[in-house]
Amino acid sequence: MYPVKLGYTEATKRVNSLIKNGHHAEALLTAMFTVEKTLYRTLRQLVVSAGFPSTQADVLMNKFRGIENIKQVWVCFDPKNETLSKFIAQADLKTVMDAQTMRNDMVHGKAVYKLSECEDKAKAVLVALGNIRQLLEDRYGFDGWSVMKRRVKNTLHADPRVKT
Repeated sequence: MYPVKLGYTEATKRVNSLIKNGHHAEALLTAMFTVEKTLYRTLRQLVVSAGFPSTQADVLMNKFRGIENIKQVWVCFDPKNETLSKFIAQADLKTVMDAQTMRNDMVHGKAVYKLSECEDKAKAVLVALGNIRQLLEDRYGFDGWSVMKRRVKNTLHADPRVKT
């Protein structure tokens, strides 16, 4: 796809360019990739914020690929112990989950969608992504697109509950 270092603006420009040039199915796939990348990178920053060093966060994050896995473990690292569905607008979450189903069906050859349907869904995903990104920035001070803070030293065992 594209490296995150290009930034959010460039990523959304690319999706809009795909839509403008009639590549609606590809726009849907790219928009969903962008949503997943945003959530994945934000979750990774939450893992680091919880005290894991960056190298350990990378090991953990390899187990959390895909929106379903990200949603499942989010509550473990959210500072308020809340799930994504607790603070993301239900309309935005529904848009993303419906687009995920469409994307998976297309990728796995289960269904073919009209290009107009792909276009509408890709545009809706971009709107939802903008809302989600702003919400993540407001909530955590990190939107998945800024430079991630690294942690070299483990701070997990600063206050151990087991014998060390």
